[in-house]
Amino acid sequence: MLRKKMLRDIRGNFAQFFSIFLLSMVAMWCFTGFEANVIGGGRARERFHEKTNCADGWIYGSSFTEEQRQSLAAVDKINDVQLRTEVLGKADEKYNTAEVYCYFEEENTVTKPYVVEGAEFDPSDTEGVWMFYRFADAWDFKLGDSFTVHVLGQDITKQIRGFVATPEYEYACASTDADTDFHNISFLYFSMNVLPEELRSYNQLLFTCEGKALSLEDDISKALDNKYAFIADRDSIPGYYKLSDELAQHESFAYVFAFVFVAIALLVIMTTMKRMISQQRTQIGTMNALGLKKRKILLHYLSFSLVVSLLGGIAGVGLGLATLGRMMVEMFGGQYYSVPEWSAGFDYRSIVLVCVIVGVCVLTAFFSCRQVLKIQPSEALRPAAAPDARPCIFERLPFWDKLSFNAHYNLRDICRSKLRAFMGVFGTAVGMLLMTMGLGCFDSLDYVRDWYFDKIQNYDYQVQFADNATFEQKEAIKAEYGGEYLATYMISMATDDHPTSEDILSCKLVSVEGEGLFGLTDMELDRCKLEPGTVGVTKNQAARLGIKKGDKIFWKLSTGEQWVEAEVGCIIRHPSIMGIYILREDAEKVEGLEYSPAMLLSNDKRLEDIEDGAIASVHSREELVKAFDKSMEIMDLLVWFMSIFSVMMIVIVLYNSGNLSFNEREKEFATLKVLGFGSRRIRRLMATQNLWLSLIGTLTGMPFGKQLIQLMMDTNGDSIDWPCYISARTVVLSALLVMGVSVLVSFMFAKRIRRIDMVEVLKGME
Repeated sequence: MLRKKMLRDIRGNFAQFFSIFLLSMVAMWCFTGFEANVIGGGRARERFHEKTNCADGWIYGSSFTEEQRQSLAAVDKINDVQLRTEVLGKADEKYNTAEVYCYFEEENTVTKPYVVEGAEFDPSDTEGVWMFYRFADAWDFKLGDSFTVHVLGQDITKQIRGFVATPEYEYACASTDADTDFHNISFLYFSMNVLPEELRSYNQLLFTCEGKALSLEDDISKALDNKYAFIADRDSIPGYYKLSDELAQHESFAYVFAFVFVAIALLVIMTTMKRMISQQRTQIGTMNALGLKKRKILLHYLSFSLVVSLLGGIAGVGLGLATLGRMMVEMFGGQYYSVPEWSAGFDYRSIVLVCVIVGVCVLTAFFSCRQVLKIQPSEALRPAAAPDARPCIFERLPFWDKLSFNAHYNLRDICRSKLRAFMGVFGTAVGMLLMTMGLGCFDSLDYVRDWYFDKIQNYDYQVQFADNATFEQKEAIKAEYGGEYLATYMISMATDDHPTSEDILSCKLVSVEGEGLFGLTDMELDRCKLEPGTVGVTKNQAARLGIKKGDKIFWKLSTGEQWVEAEVGCIIRHPSIMGIYILREDAEKVEGLEYSPAMLLSNDKRLEDIEDGAIASVHSREELVKAFDKSMEIMDLLVWFMSIFSVMMIVIVLYNSGNLSFNEREKEFATLKVLGFGSRRIRRLMATQNLWLSLIGTLTGMPFGKQLIQLMMDTNGDSIDWPCYISARTVVLSALLVMGVSVLVSFMFAKRIRRIDMVEVLKGME
């Protein structure tokens, strides 16, 4: 009997219960979709790291020996140790002079290349090379093809034996790119015997260990007699921690979206169940009188929320795995990151969250029902007493008497139904926030593009020098075409000259000539200049080390051992090149630093047709802008995602609020019709209240869009510094869209108002 009653009640209140179903479904859809990417990526990484025996620590230095390797292997808690040489080279010009990181090895035990296609890496094969499979796909290489890399002043041409991946390049981005473009970056594995005898010098020691790598630094330092530059752990490797930051960001999104939609669902449940219990007061009294225990009646009403939220949660899990989860895996695992066997994942957390959502919904229904169920059967069989007609707070306004009947009626109704009004305001505020975030991404993208290409990149051509170009050749090209040198070095940075590894940041040293072609910008993104004898430190790194203008810092080359003291002249911002900026005249004074500019920045149009063996490639401003825009295509997905969920949120909340309002006031509307009010005027009464609540919600959610976009960008880690900007036009457009949806929702009730049967409704009042 009660089961049939439940089905009839759900059908009679379909809009409200369908809203609860949708909100539960969307909450689990978002959660499961984001988590499918996080869980699948995490499991794929674990398998990847296990199969490659990924290193826990990297020790950088110069001329490491076999004796040092053995000494390190003897340290307690250190397991596998391997020597390796890493050198940056360049591809031919027809391959965009791509950055190619070359690894020369005599053994294959730590951070082994993972073979995607072809033969296993053989350190004794002097005729073969193993190539990054993403680069191979971008340029359509096949097994057996020959490839030439320019490295260590020579050209090495070998036959491709296999296509591989490595945990060190789960994220790969060339230094000249704003984001991933696999045409411009690769890595290669060679046998150490490929190099001439005089060039065989190991600059890295890789090791696996128990516990944290940096906790073993004292023992490592003793074993190596302190003859190394610095130690890095996995979180210091950009190709590793970028993906970690991305997955952490997605996980936070999963919980935030789930929380928002569940919060709205709870408001809907509270208003729906209170109304239903009030309407069925006589039925409850009758069931009590017939012998049904209150506990059974309570469980009956709790079953509404249980069934609807459970079905919604299950549907959301299925949709999350089949749609959003798969789409995100294809985008991030297939386009931006390089982790083999990445697929959508699922674990117990989705099941637990479904149970939590159902439990919270049922608990909310319980608190909404228990007060009415305390009424005695004899009292419940009689109609409820009308509430006291106390004046509402708005009647104390000095201009109350000057307000229209429409305003009087709606203000009194809001005071009587505070929870319903709060639901409308809160839901619209969240919808406004999501809409502003979505459309604001376009503004932020344009803002960063203008900042990068108008204030930082004040040049039309970027000339990449060949790896074997001499300094004299570079000087001759600069004398002919003019411009400014740009040199970059990998360094370590700290706040004192005897830091522990936890206090060391790995970043870049960028040497500029201060002529303004490569612009520096301060915290307000205004152009600034470096004072001779000082350095500029990027915002993220300054924040991590807790430094400010005027403080002292220490840095050293990744291959050096001497710390260099410097004064911070300014805190600067750059979207992607993080670290220290220094003038050329100061860089040339640093002992052990060989000044070798990697590129020339110029505005000479003749560079389009230049042919010179010292030049690897020339990129125009238009090409760089095009590459930047292509890498930002993911923003389109974000905009659609935010906008769709924003509209869904507003429609569900306002329609549900309007539906509750209509049902609660149907008798009042019938009375108004008897008094001569037309359907259009009554619809205006409802539309006015919807517009008021929407306007308040819109104004409430308006300020938070920019903060949330910035928070989203900041969760990408220290390697990116993207300021967010939302124009007034976008805010106004978002508000108009939200208010437009509110108006459209109001029209949904036009037919129901016209169909009010005054006779039947008024009979029910007798």
